[in-house]
Amino acid sequence: MHLLRLLIDSLFDARRRAHYTPLILDDVFKPLVALLIVLLCGPEVFAAIELTTLLELLGATLFLFAFATSFKLLALSMLDWLGRALLPLEYRALMRVGPGAALVGLPLIVFNAFVWFILCLTPYMILSKLLGSA
Repeated sequence: MHLLRLLIDSLFDARRRAHYTPLILDDVFKPLVALLIVLLCGPEVFAAIELTTLLELLGATLFLFAFATSFKLLALSMLDWLGRALLPLEYRALMRVGPGAALVGLPLIVFNAFVWFILCLTPYMILSKLLGSA
C-alpha cells in the first residue's frame, strides 16, 4: 500500500504536472485507474463480468419468452373467438370446466338430444299411422 501511495504522490506532484498536456495525462491515468480497480477489487471484478454476461443472456431469454407468451395468448384468444362464433353456449361451458365435467356432461347432452328426438318422433309416428291408415 505504501508503494501505491508513493506512485500517486509522484503522479499528482504539481511541479511535474505543469508541463504535461491533458492528452498525456489521459493516456497515463486511464490504464492506471483500470489497473488500480483490478488490484483493489481482486477476483470480484471477474465475478462482476460474469454476472453482467449472465444478465445479458437473461435479458435476451426473457425477451424471447415474452414473444412466445404473447403468441400463445393470441392463439388462445383466437380459439376463444372461434368457440364463441361456432359453438353453442352449453358446449363452451363444458370445455371451460375441464375433462371431468365433459365426461359427465357429454352423456347428459346426448341423453337430452335422445329424449327430444323421442318426444318429437313419437307424435310424428302416431300422426303418420293415423293419417296413413285413413
